[in-house]
Amino acid sequence: MTNRKSSLAKMFAELEAITAEFETGQIDLEAGLPKFKRGLQLAKILKKRLAQLENEIEEIKTEEVKIPKVHT
Repeated sequence: MTNRKSSLAKMFAELEAITAEFETGQIDLEAGLPKFKRGLQLAKILKKRLAQLENEIEEIKTEEVKIPKVHT
């Protein structure tokens, strides 16, 4: 899990860096095309993984509701 978290954090950081570069307006579009493609790739991967995590969280919440509470 730590490796996944680290990987997600690294991908987010890379995407943020790419976005920041384009926001400055200082990047040549032709030279920046590979970075733009990488940004799109990262966004797609992150969107998919976040959806998976959201589903896992919902499953956990649903399972927790089904577990009867023990009164002591």
